[in-house]
Amino acid sequence: MSHMKKWPRVLPAVLLVLAGCATYERRPMELERYAETWGLRDINVDSVREYAKTLTGGEEDAPYDPSDGLSLVEAEAVALVFNPQLRLARAQAEVPLASAREAGWWPDPEFQAKVQHFADRGSRAKFRFDGRSFDGINSGIIGANGISADGVETTPPGFRRVDGDFVEDPWIVSASLSITIPISGRLAVEQDWAWAEYSASWRRILISEWELLTRLRSAWLQWSTTRERIAVIRAFAEQLDTVSTMTERLAAAGELKPTEARVLLVELHRQRTALQAAESEAELQRLELLAMLGLAPETPVELRPQVFLAHIDEDPVSRRDTLLRRDPRILAVSAEYEAAEERLRLEVRKQYPDLNLGPGYSFEEGLSRVGLGFGFPIPLWNHNRQAVAEAKAEREAAWTRAEVRIEQVFSELARAEVRLRYAAQRRKMLLDDVAPLVDRQVEETRKLLDLGEVDVLVLREALSSAVETKLELLAATLAEAQAASALQQMLKPRWITPSQAEAEEDDE
Repeated sequence: MSHMKKWPRVLPAVLLVLAGCATYERRPMELERYAETWGLRDINVDSVREYAKTLTGGEEDAPYDPSDGLSLVEAEAVALVFNPQLRLARAQAEVPLASAREAGWWPDPEFQAKVQHFADRGSRAKFRFDGRSFDGINSGIIGANGISADGVETTPPGFRRVDGDFVEDPWIVSASLSITIPISGRLAVEQDWAWAEYSASWRRILISEWELLTRLRSAWLQWSTTRERIAVIRAFAEQLDTVSTMTERLAAAGELKPTEARVLLVELHRQRTALQAAESEAELQRLELLAMLGLAPETPVELRPQVFLAHIDEDPVSRRDTLLRRDPRILAVSAEYEAAEERLRLEVRKQYPDLNLGPGYSFEEGLSRVGLGFGFPIPLWNHNRQAVAEAKAEREAAWTRAEVRIEQVFSELARAEVRLRYAAQRRKMLLDDVAPLVDRQVEETRKLLDLGEVDVLVLREALSSAVETKLELLAATLAEAQAASALQQMLKPRWITPSQAEAEEDDE
Protein backbone atom coordinates (compact mmCIF):
# COMPACT_ATOMS: atom_id res chain seq x y z
CA MET A 1 0.00 0.00 0.00
CA SER A 2 2.42 2.63 -1.19
CA HIS A 3 -0.33 5.23 -1.52
CA MET A 4 -1.26 4.79 2.16
CA LYS A 5 2.29 5.57 3.15
CA LYS A 6 1.89 9.05 1.64
CA TRP A 7 -0.75 10.13 4.17
CA PRO A 8 1.70 10.87 7.03
CA ARG A 9 3.22 13.52 4.78
CA VAL A 10 -0.03 15.46 5.01
CA LEU A 11 0.11 15.72 8.80
CA PRO A 12 2.55 18.68 8.94
CA ALA A 13 0.26 20.69 6.66
CA VAL A 14 -2.73 19.85 8.86
CA LEU A 15 -0.85 20.88 11.99
CA LEU A 16 0.22 24.13 10.31
CA VAL A 17 -3.41 24.98 9.55
CA LEU A 18 -4.51 24.20 13.11
CA ALA A 19 -1.74 26.44 14.45
CA GLY A 20 -3.64 29.45 13.12
CA CYS A 21 -6.69 28.70 15.28
CA ALA A 22 -7.43 30.65 18.43
CA THR A 23 -6.39 29.16 21.74
CA TYR A 24 -8.17 29.23 25.08
CA GLU A 25 -6.56 30.38 28.28
CA ARG A 26 -8.50 30.51 31.51
CA ARG A 27 -8.48 33.87 33.30
CA PRO A 28 -9.68 33.61 36.90
CA MET A 29 -11.38 36.56 38.58
CA GLU A 30 -9.55 38.38 41.36
CA LEU A 31 -12.36 40.26 43.06
CA GLU A 32 -10.53 40.61 46.36
CA ARG A 33 -7.58 42.29 44.71
CA TYR A 34 -9.85 44.67 42.79
CA ALA A 35 -11.73 45.58 45.96
CA GLU A 36 -8.42 46.47 47.60
CA THR A 37 -7.18 48.65 44.74
CA TRP A 38 -10.48 50.43 44.00
CA GLY A 39 -9.94 52.99 46.77
CA LEU A 40 -6.46 53.73 45.36
CA ARG A 41 -7.75 54.74 41.94
CA ASP A 42 -5.72 57.59 40.45
CA ILE A 43 -7.83 60.29 38.80
CA ASN A 44 -4.90 62.36 37.55
CA VAL A 45 -4.29 60.25 34.45
CA ASP A 46 -3.98 61.03 30.75
CA SER A 47 -7.40 59.67 29.82
CA VAL A 48 -9.14 61.99 32.31
CA ARG A 49 -7.06 64.98 31.20
CA GLU A 50 -8.01 64.31 27.58
CA TYR A 51 -11.69 64.22 28.45
CA ALA A 52 -11.35 67.43 30.49
CA LYS A 53 -9.68 69.15 27.54
CA THR A 54 -12.51 68.03 25.27
CA LEU A 55 -15.20 69.25 27.68
CA THR A 56 -13.60 72.68 28.03
CA GLY A 57 -12.96 73.02 24.31
CA GLY A 58 -9.20 72.82 24.82
CA GLU A 59 -9.05 76.11 26.75
CA GLU A 60 -5.58 76.66 28.16
CA ASP A 61 -6.86 78.76 31.08
CA ALA A 62 -8.84 75.83 32.47
CA PRO A 63 -6.31 73.01 32.96
CA TYR A 64 -7.26 69.82 34.72
CA ASP A 65 -5.85 69.96 38.26
CA PRO A 66 -7.55 67.78 40.89
CA SER A 67 -5.06 68.75 43.59
CA ASP A 68 -7.17 71.78 44.58
CA GLY A 69 -10.46 69.87 44.44
CA LEU A 70 -12.73 68.83 41.61
CA SER A 71 -14.87 71.37 39.83
CA LEU A 72 -17.97 70.24 37.96
CA VAL A 73 -16.20 70.10 34.60
CA GLU A 74 -13.30 68.16 36.09
CA ALA A 75 -15.74 65.81 37.78
CA GLU A 76 -17.46 65.24 34.43
CA ALA A 77 -14.13 64.16 32.94
CA VAL A 78 -13.54 61.74 35.81
CA ALA A 79 -17.05 60.31 35.46
CA LEU A 80 -16.65 59.77 31.71
CA VAL A 81 -13.64 57.55 32.42
CA PHE A 82 -14.57 55.72 35.62
CA ASN A 83 -18.39 55.72 35.89
CA PRO A 84 -19.36 52.03 36.36
CA GLN A 85 -22.48 52.04 34.18
CA LEU A 86 -20.62 53.81 31.39
CA ARG A 87 -17.69 51.40 31.59
CA LEU A 88 -20.14 48.51 31.38
CA ALA A 89 -21.86 50.02 28.33
CA ARG A 90 -18.51 50.46 26.59
CA ALA A 91 -17.46 46.90 27.44
CA GLN A 92 -20.72 45.54 26.05
CA ALA A 93 -20.23 47.57 22.87
CA GLU A 94 -16.94 45.74 22.32
CA VAL A 95 -18.96 42.62 21.45
CA PRO A 96 -20.57 43.97 18.24
CA LEU A 97 -17.31 45.80 17.47
CA ALA A 98 -15.36 42.54 17.59
CA SER A 99 -18.04 40.91 15.43
CA ALA A 100 -17.91 43.75 12.89
CA ARG A 101 -14.11 43.59 12.64
CA GLU A 102 -14.20 39.90 11.78
CA ALA A 103 -17.33 39.83 9.62
CA GLY A 104 -17.24 38.94 5.92
CA TRP A 105 -14.67 36.15 5.91
CA TRP A 106 -15.14 33.37 3.39
CA PRO A 107 -16.26 30.07 4.91
CA ASP A 108 -13.37 27.73 5.60
CA PRO A 109 -12.70 25.04 2.99
CA GLU A 110 -14.09 21.67 3.95
CA PHE A 111 -11.91 18.61 3.49
CA GLN A 112 -13.50 15.17 3.44
CA ALA A 113 -11.76 11.81 3.20
CA LYS A 114 -12.95 8.22 3.31
CA VAL A 115 -11.00 4.97 3.53
CA GLN A 116 -12.68 1.61 2.91
CA HIS A 117 -11.44 -1.97 2.85
CA PHE A 118 -13.05 -4.90 1.11
CA ALA A 119 -14.28 -7.28 3.81
CA ASP A 120 -14.57 -10.11 1.22
CA ARG A 121 -11.94 -9.99 -1.49
CA GLY A 122 -13.62 -12.82 -3.44
CA SER A 123 -11.84 -15.90 -4.80
CA ARG A 124 -9.21 -16.38 -7.48
CA ALA A 125 -9.92 -18.15 -10.85
CA LYS A 126 -10.44 -21.90 -10.56
CA PHE A 127 -10.72 -24.78 -13.06
CA ARG A 128 -13.72 -27.04 -13.20
CA PHE A 129 -14.04 -30.36 -15.14
CA ASP A 130 -16.51 -30.06 -18.00
CA GLY A 131 -16.09 -32.74 -20.64
CA ARG A 132 -19.01 -31.51 -22.73
CA SER A 133 -17.35 -28.20 -23.58
CA PHE A 134 -13.85 -29.51 -23.96
CA ASP A 135 -12.46 -29.15 -27.47
CA GLY A 136 -8.73 -29.15 -26.73
CA ILE A 137 -8.40 -25.43 -27.36
CA ASN A 138 -10.55 -22.81 -25.55
CA SER A 139 -10.03 -19.09 -26.28
CA GLY A 140 -10.48 -16.81 -23.27
CA ILE A 141 -9.66 -19.61 -20.86
CA ILE A 142 -6.41 -19.64 -18.94
CA GLY A 143 -4.96 -23.10 -18.74
CA ALA A 144 -2.44 -24.55 -16.41
CA ASN A 145 0.28 -23.86 -18.97
CA GLY A 146 -0.77 -20.18 -19.41
CA ILE A 147 -1.12 -18.58 -22.79
CA SER A 148 0.40 -20.43 -25.72
CA ALA A 149 2.95 -18.86 -27.94
CA ASP A 150 0.44 -18.13 -30.64
CA GLY A 151 -1.85 -16.26 -28.21
CA VAL A 152 -4.35 -19.08 -27.90
CA GLU A 153 -5.32 -19.98 -24.36
CA THR A 154 -5.34 -23.66 -23.49
CA THR A 155 -6.79 -25.54 -20.57
CA PRO A 156 -6.09 -28.93 -19.10
CA PRO A 157 -8.05 -31.66 -20.86
CA GLY A 158 -11.63 -31.76 -19.66
CA PHE A 159 -11.36 -28.48 -17.63
CA ARG A 160 -12.65 -24.96 -18.11
CA ARG A 161 -11.81 -21.78 -16.29
CA VAL A 162 -14.32 -20.47 -13.68
CA ASP A 163 -13.81 -16.70 -13.23
CA GLY A 164 -13.84 -15.40 -9.59
CA ASP A 165 -14.42 -11.90 -8.17
CA PHE A 166 -11.10 -11.70 -6.36
CA VAL A 167 -9.83 -8.14 -5.66
CA GLU A 168 -6.09 -7.76 -5.81
CA ASP A 169 -5.98 -4.38 -3.99
CA PRO A 170 -8.67 -4.32 -1.23
CA TRP A 171 -8.46 -0.54 -0.40
CA ILE A 172 -10.76 2.25 -1.57
CA VAL A 173 -9.57 5.80 -0.72
CA SER A 174 -11.42 8.99 -1.63
CA ALA A 175 -10.82 12.63 -0.69
CA SER A 176 -12.34 15.95 -1.69
CA LEU A 177 -11.86 19.61 -0.91
CA SER A 178 -14.92 21.86 -1.02
CA ILE A 179 -14.64 25.65 -1.21
CA THR A 180 -17.69 27.90 -0.93
CA ILE A 181 -17.50 30.79 -3.38
CA PRO A 182 -19.95 33.50 -2.19
CA ILE A 183 -21.30 34.51 -5.56
CA SER A 184 -24.48 35.77 -3.84
CA GLY A 185 -22.57 38.71 -2.36
CA ARG A 186 -23.92 38.03 1.13
CA LEU A 187 -20.52 38.48 2.79
CA ALA A 188 -20.36 42.16 1.87
CA VAL A 189 -23.90 42.62 3.16
CA GLU A 190 -22.94 40.73 6.31
CA GLN A 191 -20.17 43.26 6.89
CA ASP A 192 -22.57 46.16 6.40
CA TRP A 193 -25.01 44.64 8.89
CA ALA A 194 -22.28 43.98 11.48
CA TRP A 195 -21.05 47.59 11.31
CA ALA A 196 -24.63 48.85 11.47
CA GLU A 197 -25.10 46.80 14.64
CA TYR A 198 -21.95 48.34 16.09
CA SER A 199 -23.11 51.83 15.11
CA ALA A 200 -26.33 51.24 17.03
CA SER A 201 -24.40 50.02 20.09
CA TRP A 202 -22.08 53.03 19.86
CA ARG A 203 -25.09 55.32 19.80
CA ARG A 204 -26.26 53.65 23.00
CA ILE A 205 -22.90 54.55 24.54
CA LEU A 206 -23.52 58.16 23.61
CA ILE A 207 -26.91 57.97 25.33
CA SER A 208 -25.17 56.66 28.45
CA GLU A 209 -22.65 59.50 28.32
CA TRP A 210 -25.35 62.08 27.74
CA GLU A 211 -27.51 60.73 30.56
CA LEU A 212 -24.50 60.58 32.87
CA LEU A 213 -23.55 64.22 32.25
CA THR A 214 -27.17 65.30 32.68
CA ARG A 215 -27.62 63.39 35.95
CA LEU A 216 -24.23 64.49 37.24
CA ARG A 217 -24.99 68.15 36.65
CA SER A 218 -28.37 67.85 38.32
CA ALA A 219 -26.90 66.00 41.32
CA TRP A 220 -24.01 68.47 41.56
CA LEU A 221 -26.41 71.41 41.60
CA GLN A 222 -28.51 69.70 44.26
CA TRP A 223 -25.49 68.97 46.46
CA SER A 224 -24.19 72.52 46.01
CA THR A 225 -27.59 73.94 46.96
CA THR A 226 -27.70 71.70 50.03
CA ARG A 227 -24.33 73.11 51.05
CA GLU A 228 -25.78 76.61 50.67
CA ARG A 229 -28.83 75.54 52.69
CA ILE A 230 -26.55 74.32 55.47
CA ALA A 231 -24.83 77.71 55.56
CA VAL A 232 -28.19 79.52 55.74
CA ILE A 233 -29.51 77.28 58.54
CA ARG A 234 -26.23 77.51 60.45
CA ALA A 235 -26.25 81.33 60.23
CA PHE A 236 -29.87 81.38 61.35
CA ALA A 237 -29.10 79.06 64.28
CA GLU A 238 -26.22 81.30 65.36
CA GLN A 239 -28.51 84.31 65.14
CA LEU A 240 -31.16 82.51 67.19
CA ASP A 241 -28.50 81.53 69.74
CA THR A 242 -27.52 85.16 70.18
CA VAL A 243 -31.12 86.39 70.46
CA SER A 244 -32.10 83.49 72.73
CA THR A 245 -29.26 84.34 75.11
CA MET A 246 -30.48 87.92 75.19
CA THR A 247 -34.09 86.95 75.91
CA GLU A 248 -32.98 84.54 78.66
CA ARG A 249 -31.18 87.39 80.38
CA LEU A 250 -34.30 89.53 80.06
CA ALA A 251 -36.39 86.72 81.50
CA ALA A 252 -33.93 86.33 84.37
CA ALA A 253 -34.21 90.06 85.05
CA GLY A 254 -37.98 89.79 85.10
CA GLU A 255 -38.42 91.91 81.99
CA LEU A 256 -39.72 89.00 79.92
CA LYS A 257 -41.87 86.00 80.70
CA PRO A 258 -39.95 82.70 80.79
CA THR A 259 -42.49 81.15 78.41
CA GLU A 260 -41.79 83.83 75.83
CA ALA A 261 -38.05 83.42 76.22
CA ARG A 262 -38.45 79.66 75.77
CA VAL A 263 -40.07 80.19 72.34
CA LEU A 264 -36.77 81.19 70.79
CA LEU A 265 -34.95 78.38 72.59
CA VAL A 266 -37.36 75.84 71.11
CA GLU A 267 -36.87 77.36 67.67
CA LEU A 268 -33.10 77.19 68.16
CA HIS A 269 -33.22 73.45 68.85
CA ARG A 270 -35.51 72.92 65.87
CA GLN A 271 -33.03 74.63 63.60
CA ARG A 272 -30.14 72.64 65.02
CA THR A 273 -32.10 69.48 64.20
CA ALA A 274 -32.75 70.80 60.69
CA LEU A 275 -29.03 71.58 60.38
CA GLN A 276 -28.10 68.02 61.32
CA ALA A 277 -30.57 66.63 58.78
CA ALA A 278 -29.19 68.93 56.06
CA GLU A 279 -25.62 67.87 56.86
CA SER A 280 -26.63 64.21 56.65
CA GLU A 281 -28.36 64.88 53.32
CA ALA A 282 -25.30 66.66 51.97
CA GLU A 283 -23.02 63.77 52.94
CA LEU A 284 -25.31 61.24 51.25
CA GLN A 285 -25.39 63.43 48.13
CA ARG A 286 -21.60 63.63 48.19
CA LEU A 287 -21.36 59.84 48.36
CA GLU A 288 -23.78 59.62 45.45
CA LEU A 289 -21.56 61.96 43.45
CA LEU A 290 -18.50 59.83 44.23
CA ALA A 291 -20.40 56.75 43.07
CA MET A 292 -21.29 58.50 39.82
CA LEU A 293 -17.61 59.39 39.39
CA GLY A 294 -16.67 55.75 39.93
CA LEU A 295 -14.67 56.58 43.07
CA ALA A 296 -14.65 54.74 46.38
CA PRO A 297 -16.45 56.42 49.31
CA GLU A 298 -13.15 56.82 51.17
CA THR A 299 -11.38 58.51 48.24
CA PRO A 300 -9.61 61.63 49.59
CA VAL A 301 -10.90 64.09 47.03
CA GLU A 302 -12.56 67.43 47.60
CA LEU A 303 -15.59 68.45 45.56
CA ARG A 304 -16.08 72.13 44.87
CA PRO A 305 -19.75 73.21 45.00
CA GLN A 306 -21.10 75.25 42.13
CA VAL A 307 -24.55 76.69 41.43
CA PHE A 308 -25.09 78.19 37.98
CA LEU A 309 -27.83 78.94 35.47
CA ALA A 310 -27.22 77.54 32.01
CA HIS A 311 -27.80 79.97 29.17
CA ILE A 312 -30.33 78.86 26.56
CA ASP A 313 -29.89 80.68 23.26
CA GLU A 314 -31.79 78.27 21.03
CA ASP A 315 -34.85 79.75 19.34
CA PRO A 316 -37.98 77.92 20.61
CA VAL A 317 -39.24 77.65 17.02
CA SER A 318 -36.24 75.59 15.89
CA ARG A 319 -35.84 73.43 18.98
CA ARG A 320 -37.66 70.41 17.57
CA ASP A 321 -35.54 70.43 14.43
CA THR A 322 -32.47 70.65 16.67
CA LEU A 323 -33.58 67.62 18.63
CA LEU A 324 -34.11 65.61 15.46
CA ARG A 325 -30.52 66.35 14.46
CA ARG A 326 -28.77 66.19 17.83
CA ASP A 327 -30.68 64.25 20.46
CA PRO A 328 -28.67 61.06 21.07
CA ARG A 329 -31.80 59.01 21.75
CA ILE A 330 -33.30 59.89 18.37
CA LEU A 331 -29.97 59.25 16.67
CA ALA A 332 -29.82 55.89 18.43
CA VAL A 333 -33.22 54.69 17.17
CA SER A 334 -32.24 55.89 13.69
CA ALA A 335 -29.12 53.74 13.91
CA GLU A 336 -31.19 50.79 15.14
CA TYR A 337 -33.51 51.20 12.16
CA GLU A 338 -30.52 51.18 9.80
CA ALA A 339 -29.31 47.98 11.46
CA ALA A 340 -32.74 46.44 10.94
CA GLU A 341 -32.61 47.47 7.27
CA GLU A 342 -29.22 45.83 6.85
CA ARG A 343 -30.38 42.66 8.52
CA LEU A 344 -33.38 42.42 6.18
CA ARG A 345 -31.06 43.04 3.25
CA LEU A 346 -28.81 40.23 4.48
CA GLU A 347 -31.63 37.73 4.97
CA VAL A 348 -32.98 38.47 1.49
CA ARG A 349 -29.49 38.03 0.03
CA LYS A 350 -29.18 34.65 1.77
CA GLN A 351 -31.96 33.34 -0.50
CA TYR A 352 -29.53 33.29 -3.39
CA PRO A 353 -27.19 30.28 -3.50
CA ASP A 354 -23.43 30.23 -3.21
CA LEU A 355 -21.27 27.93 -5.32
CA ASN A 356 -19.47 24.98 -3.76
CA LEU A 357 -16.44 24.04 -5.83
CA GLY A 358 -13.45 21.81 -5.21
CA PRO A 359 -11.16 19.03 -6.51
CA GLY A 360 -11.58 15.37 -5.64
CA TYR A 361 -9.37 12.27 -5.65
CA SER A 362 -10.18 8.57 -5.37
CA PHE A 363 -8.19 5.35 -5.42
CA GLU A 364 -10.06 2.10 -6.00
CA GLU A 365 -8.77 -1.37 -6.83
CA GLY A 366 -5.42 0.02 -7.82
CA LEU A 367 -6.84 2.75 -10.06
CA SER A 368 -6.50 6.49 -9.28
CA ARG A 369 -9.04 9.09 -10.36
CA VAL A 370 -8.91 12.90 -10.18
CA GLY A 371 -11.92 15.13 -10.75
CA LEU A 372 -13.60 18.46 -10.03
CA GLY A 373 -16.91 18.70 -8.22
CA PHE A 374 -19.36 21.57 -7.79
CA GLY A 375 -22.78 22.11 -6.33
CA PHE A 376 -25.19 24.71 -5.05
CA PRO A 377 -28.52 24.67 -3.20
CA ILE A 378 -31.66 25.18 -5.23
CA PRO A 379 -33.95 27.84 -3.72
CA LEU A 380 -37.12 25.93 -4.38
CA TRP A 381 -39.13 25.79 -1.13
CA ASN A 382 -37.40 27.38 1.85
CA HIS A 383 -36.28 30.73 0.38
CA ASN A 384 -35.09 31.63 3.93
CA ARG A 385 -38.71 32.58 4.58
CA GLN A 386 -38.60 32.50 8.37
CA ALA A 387 -35.54 34.75 8.71
CA VAL A 388 -36.86 37.19 6.08
CA ALA A 389 -40.22 37.42 7.86
CA GLU A 390 -38.51 38.05 11.21
CA ALA A 391 -36.27 40.73 9.69
CA LYS A 392 -39.26 42.49 8.13
CA ALA A 393 -41.13 42.45 11.45
CA GLU A 394 -38.04 43.79 13.24
CA ARG A 395 -37.76 46.62 10.74
CA GLU A 396 -41.38 47.57 11.39
CA ALA A 397 -40.73 47.46 15.13
CA ALA A 398 -37.65 49.67 14.69
CA TRP A 399 -39.75 52.15 12.72
CA THR A 400 -42.33 52.25 15.52
CA ARG A 401 -39.60 52.66 18.16
CA ALA A 402 -38.29 55.67 16.27
CA GLU A 403 -41.76 57.24 16.14
CA VAL A 404 -42.34 56.59 19.84
CA ARG A 405 -38.93 58.00 20.75
CA ILE A 406 -39.61 61.20 18.83
CA GLU A 407 -42.92 61.61 20.65
CA GLN A 408 -41.22 61.04 24.01
CA VAL A 409 -38.41 63.52 23.31
CA PHE A 410 -40.78 66.22 22.08
CA SER A 411 -42.98 65.75 25.17
CA GLU A 412 -39.89 65.93 27.37
CA LEU A 413 -38.90 69.16 25.63
CA ALA A 414 -42.29 70.68 26.40
CA ARG A 415 -42.09 69.67 30.06
CA ALA A 416 -38.55 71.04 30.37
CA GLU A 417 -39.65 74.37 28.91
CA VAL A 418 -42.60 74.55 31.32
CA ARG A 419 -40.43 73.68 34.32
CA LEU A 420 -37.87 76.30 33.34
CA ARG A 421 -40.48 78.98 32.75
CA TYR A 422 -42.31 78.49 36.06
CA ALA A 423 -39.11 78.03 38.06
CA ALA A 424 -37.79 81.32 36.68
CA GLN A 425 -41.08 83.05 37.50
CA ARG A 426 -41.07 81.69 41.06
CA ARG A 427 -37.50 82.78 41.69
CA LYS A 428 -38.24 86.24 40.32
CA MET A 429 -41.32 86.61 42.53
CA LEU A 430 -39.34 85.61 45.61
CA LEU A 431 -36.59 88.08 44.75
CA ASP A 432 -38.80 90.99 43.74
CA ASP A 433 -41.81 90.62 46.06
CA VAL A 434 -41.20 88.40 49.07
CA ALA A 435 -37.56 89.03 49.94
CA PRO A 436 -37.86 92.85 50.23
CA LEU A 437 -40.85 92.53 52.57
CA VAL A 438 -39.10 89.99 54.76
CA ASP A 439 -35.95 92.11 54.91
CA ARG A 440 -38.02 95.13 55.93
CA GLN A 441 -39.78 93.11 58.65
CA VAL A 442 -36.48 91.85 60.07
CA GLU A 443 -34.96 95.31 60.00
CA GLU A 444 -37.91 96.89 61.85
CA THR A 445 -37.92 94.09 64.41
CA ARG A 446 -34.23 94.61 65.09
CA LYS A 447 -34.83 98.33 65.65
CA LEU A 448 -37.52 97.52 68.20
CA LEU A 449 -35.15 95.08 69.85
CA ASP A 450 -32.45 97.74 70.07
CA LEU A 451 -35.01 100.05 71.72
CA GLY A 452 -35.85 97.39 74.28
CA GLU A 453 -39.27 96.69 72.90
CA VAL A 454 -39.30 92.95 72.56
CA ASP A 455 -42.17 90.94 71.12
CA VAL A 456 -40.79 87.40 71.02
CA LEU A 457 -43.48 86.00 68.75
CA VAL A 458 -43.02 88.81 66.24
CA LEU A 459 -39.27 88.42 66.45
CA ARG A 460 -39.42 84.66 65.89
CA GLU A 461 -41.84 85.06 63.00
CA ALA A 462 -39.65 87.69 61.36
CA LEU A 463 -36.48 85.62 61.67
CA SER A 464 -38.24 82.42 60.58
CA SER A 465 -39.77 84.18 57.59
CA ALA A 466 -36.34 85.45 56.61
CA VAL A 467 -34.70 82.04 56.69
CA GLU A 468 -37.67 80.32 55.04
CA THR A 469 -37.58 82.87 52.25
CA LYS A 470 -33.87 82.24 51.73
CA LEU A 471 -34.47 78.51 51.66
CA GLU A 472 -37.35 78.90 49.20
CA LEU A 473 -35.15 81.10 47.06
CA LEU A 474 -32.46 78.42 47.10
CA ALA A 475 -35.03 75.77 46.12
CA ALA A 476 -36.33 77.98 43.31
CA THR A 477 -32.79 78.65 42.12
CA LEU A 478 -32.07 74.90 42.16
CA ALA A 479 -35.25 74.13 40.21
CA GLU A 480 -34.43 76.76 37.60
CA ALA A 481 -30.80 75.68 37.36
CA GLN A 482 -31.73 72.01 36.94
CA ALA A 483 -34.41 72.82 34.37
CA ALA A 484 -32.06 75.09 32.41
CA SER A 485 -29.25 72.52 32.56
CA ALA A 486 -31.57 69.71 31.37
CA LEU A 487 -32.86 71.84 28.51
CA GLN A 488 -29.35 72.84 27.51
CA GLN A 489 -28.26 69.20 27.56
CA MET A 490 -31.16 68.35 25.24
CA LEU A 491 -30.44 71.11 22.74
CA LYS A 492 -26.64 70.92 22.96
CA PRO A 493 -25.88 67.34 23.95
CA ARG A 494 -22.30 66.46 24.67
CA TRP A 495 -20.68 63.12 24.07
CA ILE A 496 -17.08 62.11 23.99
CA THR A 497 -16.49 58.59 22.70
CA PRO A 498 -15.91 58.54 18.93
CA SER A 499 -17.10 55.58 16.93
CA GLN A 500 -14.55 53.06 15.76
CA ALA A 501 -14.97 54.26 12.19
CA GLU A 502 -14.26 57.84 13.27
CA ALA A 503 -11.24 56.73 15.30
CA GLU A 504 -9.82 54.83 12.35
CA GLU A 505 -10.35 57.84 10.08
CA ASP A 506 -8.52 60.04 12.60
CA ASP A 507 -5.61 57.60 12.72
CA GLU A 508 -5.28 57.77 8.95
